[in-house]
Amino acid sequence: MAEKLKHYHVPWHGERKTLAIPCANLDTEIRMTDFPPLRDPWQAIVAALENPIGCPPITQTLKPGSKVALLTGDRFTDQMLGVRDGLGLRLLDYLNGLGIKDEDVTLIYAPGSHPAPKWREALGKDLLHRVRAICHDCFDEQSLTYLGITSRCTPVWVNKALMEADYRLAIGEISPNVHGGWCGGGKIILPGVAGWDTIQHNHFGVVKATNTLGLADGNHMRLDMEEGARMAGLDMKVDLLIDRQARIVDVYAGDFVAEHRAALNSRARAIWMNKMEPADIYVLYPGEGSEKYLSSSFFIRIEGAELGTKEDGIIIMALSAAGGWAPPTIPGDRWLSAEQGYELFQAGTAEIARQMVRKAVDVRGASILYTARRVLERRKVFLVSDGITPAAARTLGFHYASNCFADALATALAEKGPDARIAANILADPILDPPGRAVTWRAMPWREG
Repeated sequence: MAEKLKHYHVPWHGERKTLAIPCANLDTEIRMTDFPPLRDPWQAIVAALENPIGCPPITQTLKPGSKVALLTGDRFTDQMLGVRDGLGLRLLDYLNGLGIKDEDVTLIYAPGSHPAPKWREALGKDLLHRVRAICHDCFDEQSLTYLGITSRCTPVWVNKALMEADYRLAIGEISPNVHGGWCGGGKIILPGVAGWDTIQHNHFGVVKATNTLGLADGNHMRLDMEEGARMAGLDMKVDLLIDRQARIVDVYAGDFVAEHRAALNSRARAIWMNKMEPADIYVLYPGEGSEKYLSSSFFIRIEGAELGTKEDGIIIMALSAAGGWAPPTIPGDRWLSAEQGYELFQAGTAEIARQMVRKAVDVRGASILYTARRVLERRKVFLVSDGITPAAARTLGFHYASNCFADALATALAEKGPDARIAANILADPILDPPGRAVTWRAMPWREG
């Protein structure tokens, strides 16, 4: 009798490839869990503002005539405030009702060190017409104010416009993240509106044994971010939880630490995390938007695979990598070039750390390489791809490489035994994400802390 297989048909360099896993071994499928979207997100936001967690209501603390800094980032809430949902216009009307004029509001786009060439398009003309709006530039030292040093020795520079306000209100979204453990909360300040040197120093925190993905209170980097946000005087944070189409399913507001932890303990973990026992074999396909280049598949995905795999387990990463390591970069960029990234990854975590300590490379970019390479040094990782040769894969730290998934899985099963338990994180189904904003790939194994 033929062995029963679960077939995953995944995008693969413009075609479809089938990844087949024996049903008898398949123990867990890593998925994002959707909750019903709110019928009236705006009323939920108002209710959260007026019944916040860990701080007084905005109606009690925001004084008429105050100068307000309104922050949003580049993760969905820009479009929600602007062109997609128009919530920013309703928020301005609400602030008007509290005695805040449009001319007293500064809208600060908070991308951290991410390029944000389309921030105006995301916010839209209607919103930008009503208020002064700026996009934070972490490299513009003249636009920064120095606040001091955190207890973890991070010097804190933030955007001047933030500190010129009487009241600081921010809106963000919560989902898993490597550096901060989660998006949301005080992360809107550091790195959102922090200076480059502040971001670099904070991100050096990955040079530690801890895999910080999905950690909050147990995450030294998040605690540093939150200390910076406290120094900046963030008065209230609104955080949204979303489904796979980036529809709002829940709203939390209040003190940026208290509301963030309340969201994690209520629904955020349930949305993004999957309860499971560590697997013998963890199969990872990173999704259509990240399968062309090997380096694009690392961020969060492989750190989650480490958490879902036994210490002596095997991770199988399958993607076409038809473009090779990474897309070509423009000479003169402040960030790591494709060539630098490839050489650093080959060198391993000790050399990546050395270059980060010396500030010889972009620390933020190198931090992503560091956490991914650390997984390859702590787990056996097999690579299935068309664009990376087995010889090149070995120099990058992979234990095994092939262009045939069946061969890789057979090799893993031969090592771990015929009863090996397999977890699959395979984004094979059509993804109903908003344009240009991938969501579901952030799903990961369950983690407390």
